[in-house]
Amino acid sequence: MVEVNIEFLTIDRSTRTPVVVLKEKEGESKRILLIWIDEPEARAIETKLRDITPQRPMTHDLLRNVIETISATVKSVCITAIEKTTFFAEVELELNGHKHNIDSRPSDALALALRCEVPIYVEEKVIDENGFLEAEIKKEEPTQRDAKDVLENMDDDIEKNYTV
Repeated sequence: MVEVNIEFLTIDRSTRTPVVVLKEKEGESKRILLIWIDEPEARAIETKLRDITPQRPMTHDLLRNVIETISATVKSVCITAIEKTTFFAEVELELNGHKHNIDSRPSDALALALRCEVPIYVEEKVIDENGFLEAEIKKEEPTQRDAKDVLENMDDDIEKNYTV
């Protein structure tokens, strides 16, 4: 597994869809992985990235509160697989000394990870096959529409930030 950070959120200009940009935490040649997500989860992630505290708990805050109330602990989240264009994730919980891996959408897992301040991982195979090196972003003329092309052509109006 490869530990990553949420680098930022942005909008894919062609689809107007939020994209979370994950960046490898360690190493000289850091890899990047893009995951397209829905707007509510993008707002939940951005709210936490900007350290904004809503007046009432959002869904992911509620989930964290429930987990803490039953004396469980979120240990980490992991992007585990991709099938066609759908990413899969798991939330690792510990309860009464037992670990449980809970199936999750990546966007929900990421929002929860931020709230619980736990590590975010990506399976090596997933980032190898779907990520790219940070240095490759400056590629001159893309031959096809791929993740690097999307990242290079994000909506400039939002200055690489998703607006809540």
